[in-house]
Amino acid sequence: MNGFFAEFVEILKTSAVDSFMSVGTWVAFMLLVFGWLEVRTSGGVARLMRRKKGWQPVFGAVLGVIPGCGGAIFIMPLYINGTVSFGTVVATLLATMGDSSWVIFSRLPGHALVIHGISFAVGLGVGYLVDALGIGRNLLAGRQREALEAVAEHSSKVQQAGLCMVSGVEHTEPPEMVAALHRHSHVKPKSLFYRITHNLHWIIWGLFLVGFVFTVAGQMFRVETETINGWFGGFPFFETLGVVGAVVSLAWMIFSKKFIRDDTHEEGEEKAQSGREMLIHNAEDTAFVVVWVTVAYFVFYAFEAWSGVDVMQLVNAVGPWSVVGAALIGLIPGCGPQIVLTTLFINGMLPFAALVANVLSQDGDALFPLISLHKKSALAATLVTTLPALVVGLGIYYLFPDFMAAPLL
Repeated sequence: MNGFFAEFVEILKTSAVDSFMSVGTWVAFMLLVFGWLEVRTSGGVARLMRRKKGWQPVFGAVLGVIPGCGGAIFIMPLYINGTVSFGTVVATLLATMGDSSWVIFSRLPGHALVIHGISFAVGLGVGYLVDALGIGRNLLAGRQREALEAVAEHSSKVQQAGLCMVSGVEHTEPPEMVAALHRHSHVKPKSLFYRITHNLHWIIWGLFLVGFVFTVAGQMFRVETETINGWFGGFPFFETLGVVGAVVSLAWMIFSKKFIRDDTHEEGEEKAQSGREMLIHNAEDTAFVVVWVTVAYFVFYAFEAWSGVDVMQLVNAVGPWSVVGAALIGLIPGCGPQIVLTTLFINGMLPFAALVANVLSQDGDALFPLISLHKKSALAATLVTTLPALVVGLGIYYLFPDFMAAPLL
């Protein structure tokens, strides 16, 4: 039992270190860059989409393919407002990979570019096809159409009387829609957890920064972990930093109450307000990714150590059902399960076709605001995106079985 416990602790430690140092630090860096760009460019996209209606599926696919969930979340209330078409929603959801995008970019950037290229192309094509065939055209009929008319009337009044403000963000939507989009906030303002995440975020960012420096030294300049530890008199600095970073990330995920999903519509708005809000929420997002990647690594390392099963034989035995299973997992809203699946691919436990099926099927966190606003549309969008996910995934599996396999597979 002592031997098993020692091995369990070692696997958990290795999972935490690999997750924080190899993935989390890169995710934090990429979120920092994208967050800065989001702050600088917020506000103009919706106006452009209203003017260029024929290009809406293109805009949707572009916003969806951007790593993370923010671009895809942005589209959902625009559909309920009548600004964009249902095909635009489908294009966005097919193109998005959610937060698992950060994971694969941090480890296999070449694979990531190919996957995002496929999801963009499929999203764009299917989005235009859905609009051309009129699929989903009547989803907002009846009572919802009356609601849209009320939205338009209310928006006109708001623009005349002054804009509605919620959480420091300007809104032209009716109060009912704003409430639906904002009621899923993770932490109540002024609570203890709110004060921790909004005032002590520099602690976790400090860990990300230090970890990133040493990760770059190891990955790009080929500095061995033993050499880094030698700079600190033999103290296992690299491993300790990874464990501390993973533990703090777990605490941060608990503080921000992000367990299956990370982004909400409200937080997407807040990120675009200022650099400070961007840092606060991106720290929460990175912590979320670190914890889920740790879970995935633990599953992989534990399976490898205790199962005695050859991964290659297992993948071959499962065959095309791995593609079907990955597509079905994609039906689960939120990013957590999808991050696990992506990490398993990186470690050679899934074929490329299965990952593609999951990417096309999943909606990241973008489905949550649509569920809040119109459940019928959310269900329809989920069903519509699953079919091309299966077709493309199985097509790649049978026609290009060795295409873009993970290095360990």
